[in-house]
Amino acid sequence: MKRPRRSEPGRRVRRVASVIREVVSQALITDLADPRMAIVTVTGVDVSADLRVADVRVSVMGDAPQQEACLSAIQHSRGHVQQKVADALDMKYCPVLRFHLDESVKRSVGLSALIAQARAEDEAARADRIRRGVEPPGDEDEGDAGEGNEDAGGEA
Repeated sequence: MKRPRRSEPGRRVRRVASVIREVVSQALITDLADPRMAIVTVTGVDVSADLRVADVRVSVMGDAPQQEACLSAIQHSRGHVQQKVADALDMKYCPVLRFHLDESVKRSVGLSALIAQARAEDEAARADRIRRGVEPPGDEDEGDAGEGNEDAGGEA
């Protein structure tokens, strides 16, 4: 009887991906002395079901030219990193490593900056409304909620 295909990777695939992530991270941090290397983080590894290919996602801090230069340095040292992974894995075939830039960290930092900017603008607008007398100073809403809780506490 055939087993149904699963959409999520099996335990062995996850274990291999975890080992690859650790080994590649360590190799990029300690073994490579390329001046093009910047602050690099391995954000994830996706291993194919047949364990022949591993897509390694890396995040590189810096602008686009720095990221491309760092990715080029990683590609240049792929053979060395591949050998480290092969030494760490006890398998007949070592997955072929493919490196990709992961933009998710950069997008996350950008979104955080936008949120901080929106909060600052909101606070500035509130301060302006208070200055013009349109809005009363202080946190009136929180004060009312606090008084209500004291009354409820006294009755119980």
